Order: sequence, then C-alpha cells, then structure tokens
Amino acid sequence: MNEWYFIVNPAAGQGKGLRTWRSIEKELQKVEISYRSFLTQHEGHAEVLARQISAMQDDRLKRLIVIGGDGTFHEVLNGLKEIDYVQLSFVPAGHWNDAAKGLGIQRHDVIKEVRKQKRMLTKTFSLGSFQDHAESPQSVLFLNHIGVGFDAHVLKRTVHFRGKKWLNRLKLGFIIYPLSFLHSLWSFKPFDLALFIENERKVFRQVWFVIVCNHPYYGGGLEAAPEASARQSGFQTIVVTDLNPLKVLLFLSAMVFKKHLVMEGVTLFQHEEAYLEADEKILFHADGEVIGATPVFVKASDRSLKLRG
Repeated sequence: MNEWYFIVNPAAGQGKGLRTWRSIEKELQKVEISYRSFLTQHEGHAEVLARQISAMQDDRLKRLIVIGGDGTFHEVLNGLKEIDYVQLSFVPAGHWNDAAKGLGIQRHDVIKEVRKQKRMLTKTFSLGSFQDHAESPQSVLFLNHIGVGFDAHVLKRTVHFRGKKWLNRLKLGFIIYPLSFLHSLWSFKPFDLALFIENERKVFRQVWFVIVCNHPYYGGGLEAAPEASARQSGFQTIVVTDLNPLKVLLFLSAMVFKKHLVMEGVTLFQHEEAYLEADEKILFHADGEVIGATPVFVKASDRSLKLRG
C-alpha cells in the first residue's frame, strides 16, 4: 500500500483537529499503515504543505487526508488544484463544517476505512472559482460559498478580536464570534451593489448579504440555498437588502426553518458566473476565510473535486 499523508490543523475547532488526529493515528498504528503527518502552524500553511506533498515522488499516486475546518480544506484544494493523481479525503474538525454537510462526509469515515469496515468510494463534486481583480490576477477555488458584506465583516472582526489570545487561554474563545456578531449588527454599513449575470446588470440598494452558494449549507448548517448542489455545475446566489439589526436576526432565524427566501428584500438567482461590483470596497470571504474586497468575478470552475468518502 502506498504511504498515506495527513495534513492536520491542530487548532481547528479549538483543538478538535488535534484530538481527531490522535484518535486516527492510534488506528493507523494498530493496523501498521505507513503514514506521514504534517501539522499546520499558521494561516496559509495547509496550502503550502499540499503543494509540497503533491510534488513528492513525482507523479506516484498518493493518499492525502485533510483534518481540519472548512478553511483548512479550502487551502489544500488550492494547493492541489493542478494535481489529478491524489486520492483525497476530508475529516471535518472545525467549528462550522459546512463542507462535510454539503458533501455528505462523516467524521468517522476514515477510521472505518482504516479498520476495513467501510469501502471508500470516489465521488465527483463541482467547484467554484473567483478572481479578485483588485488584489489577485489568479483564480482561487472554493467549495462552499462566497459571502460579501455582513458575514465577512463579522469574520474579520472575529479574527482581529482584541484580547482573543487571552480568551482562548482561559477557554473562553467560544464567546468571540457572538460578541463580534453583536458588535457588527450596529457597526456594519449596508452598501449598493451592481450584479452582472448573463450580460444583465441588476442594481441593489442597502445590501447586507450576498451569498454565492455551491451547495445548500452556510454558517454551520443553515440551508441558505436549499436547491443548490455541489454535484452540479453552477451556483445559487442570494442578495438580501433593507435590513436593520432586528431584521438580520429575523432573517437568520427564518433561514433555520428555510423560510428566508420568501421574505421581502431577498432575491435568489441561478447562474454559472457573476460579477459583483459595489459602490466601495466591501469585504468578502470564501469558505469562511476573509479573502479580499469587491469587485469580484465568480464562475464555475473547469476543475472538479474527486473525493474519497
């Protein structure tokens, strides 16, 4: 059997990534599977590791298992995007795990494979790509969704939260996102957006959310676009306007029950590509990682994800 490679984000899920890896490592040692593990040390490290692993031993087929959150998997996809000979699996161990929900991945699948209790099948999924014309001329892959506006604002505030290091040491890191969310409810300023889809220009005023969905799940299991599917090329995009702090809470509550699409100010589009241009630089995130600012061009990628699971 060829050697197995693991990219592990030990900090994912406030240490869940490391705990998950340790349980898998014990199983590997029991059955004497040859493996090499690489633990990420900083943001962007998973992409570097994936690129290095894919270049090892020329073009020999390799088994690569990623343990971490959606952001870790996002980095690995972009490190491997030119490689077709890697057998890839994902073990979700983050906070949100939207990729696992959207692709039907179970956390214990790899352990079952090691124990020979499950035969892993390779499934093919579509990917999206985006190009931030202001910052990077190269296309970047994404699997879950792109969010422009309020949710990216919350994520940035979470990443740069004052006192984050100390709260994590006190095991109070779980309060950082809720506090960032509450602060953003009052500090976020809605924006005007021009959305170009299939040579048609649509203008929206007082925009809070733009969510480009490759599969239904968003924000830890909310079905933002119930009809979106990663098994098909293209996206569903939701534009949400004319909110206030109370209406943001109502919108997210309605999403829990999949009633948000009938709310006033919510518009849904189906498309293969779109260009988003705002009246100013508005932050966007991809797969839960803040990437850049508008304008941004989004399209279905000509590459696909082949995932064992």
